Amino acid sequence: MAIPVSSIVLLWKYFFHGQGLLNGFLHLFGISGADWMNTKYSFWILVFTYLWKNIGYDVILWLAGLSAIPESIYEAARVDGAGERECLFYITLPNLLPSFFTITVLSLLNSFKVFREAYLIGGSYPEEHMYLLQHVFQNWFRDLSLDKLSAAAVLVFFIIFVLILLLKNRLQKEDNI
Repeated sequence: MAIPVSSIVLLWKYFFHGQGLLNGFLHLFGISGADWMNTKYSFWILVFTYLWKNIGYDVILWLAGLSAIPESIYEAARVDGAGERECLFYITLPNLLPSFFTITVLSLLNSFKVFREAYLIGGSYPEEHMYLLQHVFQNWFRDLSLDKLSAAAVLVFFIIFVLILLLKNRLQKEDNI
């Protein structure tokens, strides 16, 4: 688990460092660069890192959801006179709701694991724009504040649980319509 994260971190450090590739590219156009990981853009670089790292996994899950829809449903709809738009809105999208739920839940859970990248990029005290909830946990681990860690873990569990229940209820309401 640590090798892919550290390789991504090394790539982004090389790219966004004060003497990195991005600044070299900007220098070609006469634009002065910056140490991007120590600016207000560091949070958005972290978001881009998360998306870049997880987009392949999500695409595979979407393709699995699409391949699970039987072709016979589309054929029957076309025989009944449905066009491409009707097939999209009445067959494809409703049949992708279970995949949407799974992908959303997994993406939400993975977003809480972005601490590793933030810690490896910024160290113990990163730039304030990417000072994440997980960084607080890291400080509590270092200080062995087990009472705070336990309370925070329970709180984060309930927040994630409520978000998943809200998403599931919303999808079930749309499915029943």
